[in-house]
Amino acid sequence: MKYDRPTTLSIVAEAVFQREHQKLRPLLQCEAQILRQLSRLEAQSMNMKSASAGTDGYQITGADLAWHSWEEATRRRLNIELARLRSQKLAAMESLRAAFGRKQAVSELTRRLQEDRRRAVQSKP
Repeated sequence: MKYDRPTTLSIVAEAVFQREHQKLRPLLQCEAQILRQLSRLEAQSMNMKSASAGTDGYQITGADLAWHSWEEATRRRLNIELARLRSQKLAAMESLRAAFGRKQAVSELTRRLQEDRRRAVQSKP
């Protein structure tokens, strides 16, 4: 095996690892955004429940039904999107793990080859 081949493999393995890592980043950002939206929706829901507790006109006009209907639809949509995104994230993380494993294997191979070369040079008379 040529000595430069492990170095080339290291560069390729690192590039693949970085590419897989870059694929994961937008998924994590979208997941955080959806979690923020769900949190904000929950806060709005709590505020609405406390504000409407003593308001009879709110319930008479049916605004409470419209609000709850909108809230449930929004929560359902966000949870479906979150589930879809987490599924994609799991697949991306599996690809990232595989790329990391390859990178580590190539790194270990390169280290062992360098060590063997060093021993071979030292053992020559």
